[in-house]
Amino acid sequence: MNSGSEKITVLTSSDKVEWDNFYDQLPAELRDVNFSFDYNFIYEKNGDGSIRLFVFEQNDQIYFYPFLIREVYSGNEQTDYKDIETVYGYTGPVSTTLDPEFIKNADKAFCKYCLSERIISEFIRFHPLLQNQNVFNEISSVKLIALRDYVVVDLSATADVIFENYSSPNRNKIRKAEKAGIEIEFDYECKRFDDFKAIYLENMKRLNAAPMYFFSTDFFNGLNALTKKTGVLVNAREEGETIGSTVFLKGSFFGHYFLSSATERGRSLAVSNLMLHQGILWAKKSGLHSIHLGGGVTGEETDPLLVFKKNFSKKTLKFYIGKRIHNEMAYNEIVKRWDEKHPVEAIKYKFILQRYRFKEADLV
Repeated sequence: MNSGSEKITVLTSSDKVEWDNFYDQLPAELRDVNFSFDYNFIYEKNGDGSIRLFVFEQNDQIYFYPFLIREVYSGNEQTDYKDIETVYGYTGPVSTTLDPEFIKNADKAFCKYCLSERIISEFIRFHPLLQNQNVFNEISSVKLIALRDYVVVDLSATADVIFENYSSPNRNKIRKAEKAGIEIEFDYECKRFDDFKAIYLENMKRLNAAPMYFFSTDFFNGLNALTKKTGVLVNAREEGETIGSTVFLKGSFFGHYFLSSATERGRSLAVSNLMLHQGILWAKKSGLHSIHLGGGVTGEETDPLLVFKKNFSKKTLKFYIGKRIHNEMAYNEIVKRWDEKHPVEAIKYKFILQRYRFKEADLV
């Protein structure tokens, strides 16, 4: 690639129009909901940090990287440093070209930005369907880690073939729910979103889930609006009562099984199987290429959530994360202080890049 004029743009949550304009310039296969302003903004509203979009342009090519930027604390004291983490879900950088020179120029500009912002570390969750960790194939400073398998349903087959490719026990559970008279409702206006929220939060309590899964009221309000805009709420109803509810989201090419929950009654009738089946059919009718179901809570093959999802498809893709330290001296000092304060946890979490962010409630 011949060297051309470079342009660098960094957007915040005040720049929705400009963010949307850059998003619309991406090719269709890269315009997934995870990269949209609306999706990223719900995590700022959740209190997870301030969203940024770093855009590098050269020779009509675009490098597009959304993330959260956050203040770094050492103990209870705020430092002069910040760090970066991509939002819950699947983003990381995408590029309209994988030309090594362009990628190196874009990353050089990004590292310069990080230096100017006093960024000490960067944690990236890549997009399993896009496999965009490949953007960093030429960038040795980013440590890429294949974390676990995530399940994908190919929607190119007919609906009948998709159903026949489910496991036999899964098909039986779906039929069981249907025979029980469960009504499936496609709630595009999210009229029963309060039902979804209540069931979801109750299940998180039952499962003793990590604090990060107890989203804020502002997050749920944002998710409500996002689902109305680019998704659907699939509800399982019995005699006028919601006994299960699932959020599905979509971009130009891909659908996402986002958040799902069921009551005790719903679980006894296997409504989670039925709702996911109906969500897969919705994604196919929407003209999407595939739907991403995610993985398990752990990296184990026997993880119950992963086993559940594999009942719908044998196709899996690796989920990658990326780690990078931008200011080694400052990073090591802050981590050292945290490790000295938490000697037992320091051993347990020694591979966690940003463990200095963990509070007492996070240490399980």
